[in-house]
Amino acid sequence: MPNSSRSKNKKPHKGGQNVRRTHRLQRLSSKGKTLGFGIFLVCSIFVVALIGSCVYNLFLLSPFSSQQKVPSPYDWSNLKTDESGRLSYVQNGQTISRTGIDVSSHQQQINWSSVAQDGISFAYIRLGYRGSSEGTLHVDDFFTQNLSGAKNAGIDVGVYFFSQAITEEEAREEARFVLKQLDGASLDYPIAFDMEPSPEGGGRADALTREEATAIANAFCDEIQKNGYRAIIYGNSYDLSKYDLSTLTGRIWLAQYDGKPDGSISFVMWQYTPKGTVAGISGSVDLNLDLSDVPKSAS
Repeated sequence: MPNSSRSKNKKPHKGGQNVRRTHRLQRLSSKGKTLGFGIFLVCSIFVVALIGSCVYNLFLLSPFSSQQKVPSPYDWSNLKTDESGRLSYVQNGQTISRTGIDVSSHQQQINWSSVAQDGISFAYIRLGYRGSSEGTLHVDDFFTQNLSGAKNAGIDVGVYFFSQAITEEEAREEARFVLKQLDGASLDYPIAFDMEPSPEGGGRADALTREEATAIANAFCDEIQKNGYRAIIYGNSYDLSKYDLSTLTGRIWLAQYDGKPDGSISFVMWQYTPKGTVAGISGSVDLNLDLSDVPKSAS
């Protein structure tokens, strides 16, 4: 048995201290490596998320493929704003755009004489719509009244139909419905096909593929055009990205409220604000520019 007093007073060997110090340094080094890897991992995830967000936002801002993008035919330095906030396209001192509105039962009663006196040249009137859930066809409650009122006030007219067709046959059914309500009435502007996602979500046409949506729009326009009317397709950049623009048979009516259109698509009419004010109409109304008379070599 060893001497207990000598064991208590014995100094540890210097080599033992070095071993323990080495182990301590190794543990600290291991912790440092773990911490460094964790920081690297967090930073990597952040960078990937940031890149993904940028790509996603870029898609939203420019949802068209490179094949669908076209140069803008308009020189937006010719765009002028008057004291009321209305836009016009002026070239060589001459206004070559026309100002119009689009209305439906949401505007209720309209004094069309006052509208005409307030500088409105044309009006698009909702003829009807298909229900986004049940799929039933409806006539707008104010269609007949608005059509005759605008015509009597000397305002050029067009009509639009809110589509929720999910097949080409339903699109043709909608077109025949429009033609029946018109009953041969003359129009100054094309008949507009308007297919948008349901505001409440879950609309019957919300999940259409690009091929299906394009075929449906063309079926509507073809039915309209073979009966002697012209056709136009309405939508914002998101709505229009659902179509193959190169194969559409109707012209384009673009809705874009934030700034000037970027020229990703070719259009002849521009809905530039939903907050217009016009005499004879209570509340706000959409304002549009007809640019069809602008020389396409203007740019």
